[in-house]
Amino acid sequence: MSITSYLFRKIAARRQREIDHILNNPVEVMDEKLKSILKHHQDTVLGRRFGFDSIRTPDEYQERVPLFDYYSLEPYIKQVYENPGGRILTADPVFWYLQTSGSSGEPKKLPITERGYKDYGTGSTLLWMAYVNQNPENAKVLDGTMLMFGAAAEMDRINGVPLGYASGVSPRMANPLFKRLLKPGEDVFNIMDMDRKLKIYAEYAVRHDITALIGITTLCLAFVRRMQDEYGLWLMDRLKGTMHEEKVRNVMNGDGTLELNELWPNLKQLIAGGIDTDLYCDWMKRTLPNMQFCEVYSSSEGWYASQMFEEPGVQILPNLNYLEFIPEVDTDKEEPETIPLSEVKKGCRYEMVLTNIGGYYRYRLGDMMTFTSIDPYTIRHIGRKGKISNLSGEKISDSHVIKSIAAACRKSGTELVDYSVVGQVRKDTGQGYYTIAAMFRNDEIDAVDFVDAFEEHMKSINEEFRVVREMGGIGPTILRKLRASLVEEIIRATGSIQAKPIPLTMDTSVLELCEETA
Repeated sequence: MSITSYLFRKIAARRQREIDHILNNPVEVMDEKLKSILKHHQDTVLGRRFGFDSIRTPDEYQERVPLFDYYSLEPYIKQVYENPGGRILTADPVFWYLQTSGSSGEPKKLPITERGYKDYGTGSTLLWMAYVNQNPENAKVLDGTMLMFGAAAEMDRINGVPLGYASGVSPRMANPLFKRLLKPGEDVFNIMDMDRKLKIYAEYAVRHDITALIGITTLCLAFVRRMQDEYGLWLMDRLKGTMHEEKVRNVMNGDGTLELNELWPNLKQLIAGGIDTDLYCDWMKRTLPNMQFCEVYSSSEGWYASQMFEEPGVQILPNLNYLEFIPEVDTDKEEPETIPLSEVKKGCRYEMVLTNIGGYYRYRLGDMMTFTSIDPYTIRHIGRKGKISNLSGEKISDSHVIKSIAAACRKSGTELVDYSVVGQVRKDTGQGYYTIAAMFRNDEIDAVDFVDAFEEHMKSINEEFRVVREMGGIGPTILRKLRASLVEEIIRATGSIQAKPIPLTMDTSVLELCEETA
């Protein structure tokens, strides 16, 4: 163990008391956080409008301040664009804008402050402290190279303030220790061509002792898959005549695949966020048996939860935000009521409402989550409000599917009777893909043309789908014909004549109604 990992282990042990306090006293800690947020921002445009200076309790805050979403907050954000130091949403000046993926509409450009990003960094730090405290050997992750999958930190400027992606800004804001360990650096983060980008990562990962994979989870998984299945022979040729050629040769199987556990014997950690890791655990455990998924829940607006224990699930960090929750049955109401953290129930699903120091007040992120424990408060199965499939970061919605199926029908001249798009994951490789289960009136269907038209339109309206599809994060879409109408089968099974089509599902029982071949 190096001096770096030894010292970090000592620091982590000292921070355990802080971790225990925030997890054991979540309601008190969260209420204090709300008070500090309101006090700090009371002399802002929004703070004066809603009287932050006279709010004394969470109940008063809920009564005084309405629920916001991006679109109702957007007029304030546009004022921030014009005057980033004008105390519109925050008492602190905006120092960066983070661009979102646009999974639920047009990409957003969200203002952040240094104070807000400090809380973001605290969430990351607590994750690391908890990870090291789980097992002293985990500190050895600091003895090697942590491969960071990032995007551009600065793509443009808004009135002099830089605009970029969170996965590019975070390394810039990291403390000097982690900044030194996070590789390969901004030159690679800025590359937009995914094929070129991942090959640079591949060569780097052979030349160095990789101990962790960090960053955009979809890129991490796509990279692991390509290293395992595609890059072996290319790396042999690329590294020919170097000491690393033999390294690759020694871990290569007869079919050209690589044994990654032998290539990266010290890889211990993959920090995952944004997708449900359950689908990938079996594949990753076979491929990298010594590696542990460490899950986080964060977004451009803030950091909300970190995996503080080895068991699956992320723990709410009440020292970072004040959170309210809307029960799932009430999320579509025009003016839904919220409940505090103290009233959530195990096993129930909620929409989260955010208030934080970064200038988001009773803000509906549009995320749904299920509480699997209330001691400590632990959440899993985080996804977008409404029906969203997120096998590898593509975040496909019912709307995306409906539009793309319609476009495929128009382009191929097919007449659709019934359909459902089913998300699946291959057991052997862990790669996600979609199957279109469809019933047509006209029998002569060119499956290739139909699928190509579906994917072409999906790529045009969902940038995340285009990226993960082209980089191999998800595989080719498949078309299978339904022997019987799915809606009719649902009516028959439930007795409800109001059964509706299911544009998008993860329920593979739908495929039992399909013919063996398309």
